[in-house]
Amino acid sequence: MASWNHSAKNLSNSELLSLAFDASIASSATAKVFKILPLTFITLVSSFGNAILIYAVYADVRMRTATNMFIASQGIADLGTSILVMPFALVSVVADGWILGEKFCMANAFFNLFFTQTTVLNMTIIAFERYLVIVKALQCEISLLRATGLAASAWGLSFLTSLPWVDWTTDQATVEYFEGFYVCGIRYHPPLRGLALIYVTLIILLFALLPLVFITFCYHQIRKVIRKKNHSVCPMAQSNAQKLAINVYASSALTSKFVIGTSLIQVFPACFLMLLDGLGVGCIPRDLKTGFKWVMWCHCFVKPTIYASKSPAWRKTIRGYLQKIPFCSLQLKPNAALTVHDHYKRNSNLPKGGKVRNNSTQGRKETIQTEIEQGKLQVVENYKWFFRAKEAWQDHGKRHSIQFSTF
Repeated sequence: MASWNHSAKNLSNSELLSLAFDASIASSATAKVFKILPLTFITLVSSFGNAILIYAVYADVRMRTATNMFIASQGIADLGTSILVMPFALVSVVADGWILGEKFCMANAFFNLFFTQTTVLNMTIIAFERYLVIVKALQCEISLLRATGLAASAWGLSFLTSLPWVDWTTDQATVEYFEGFYVCGIRYHPPLRGLALIYVTLIILLFALLPLVFITFCYHQIRKVIRKKNHSVCPMAQSNAQKLAINVYASSALTSKFVIGTSLIQVFPACFLMLLDGLGVGCIPRDLKTGFKWVMWCHCFVKPTIYASKSPAWRKTIRGYLQKIPFCSLQLKPNAALTVHDHYKRNSNLPKGGKVRNNSTQGRKETIQTEIEQGKLQVVENYKWFFRAKEAWQDHGKRHSIQFSTF
């Protein structure tokens, strides 16, 4: 600081102004880079992950269950955000503002609100579906057709409430660009009254308070049922099918709860800050807005990642599609190359014919074929319990026709 003050004494006002301007440009460029790189990564990864998730449900008949229908609906909303919202935010970061005109700003505000509200409703429906499957298993069941209807209802309600009705019908709100969030939205002109007040109250109730209360209630009831089945029933009185059912239910509930919990934590803070900004309440720092918005968009690729890591069915399906890509197949199959290398290293000193050299101390004479056969027999012996359990479960399923959803 002392050297800067000393050098500043020898500079004119115009030179000092030029140095300050250059420093601000450099800091602005650095800030842009730190905003562009994460958002580019989020956009690409979320687009790729959700595209695989949607295609897996579409292409594989076994994946077309009620639960997976809701997951695919959620993936479509996240893919829409990645394609129709995030790229325009990148343009706004580069241009330091909105440069695409009023019509595109209105479309951007619609898509941003539309996909966000659809995501919240889809998470609520998934919690409701898990509640019916686990708590009300013997009373009602969501079929694939009914699941499609529920998903379509969520999209329809989000579409109707995302249209800028207040901007069209009153002078209490306008669609504007929100600095820091890098999206367009509805900015209200206080004091709120009439239709504007009704609209804001309806949005908060339908897409914030009621979903939170309903999701909390569903998972509280699910937790009670799973705990009751695990602790109040004598383990010796349970069949293998009942034990497996409890494990499947607990695993599904845990995965769904983890997905919904992380999504709500990521989505709601940014939405709340943007609502406060739109209402003109307080002064929110620009970088804080950007940070919360970027974290919110992270949920678009976090959800496919959780499904791929927590659910065996999704992990197997997604891994199968990734292995069709040359680069990913090399990354996902390192064990094959290691196996070939170890086999070559182990057998490099063997003579022709595949026989091991005779040791005078032990007198062992075995062939490579015998070793391989013994290894196969050992593997089968170790996993006999698995095949027996599988056969027992299939036999029990034929007699009782119990069905489980795939997630």
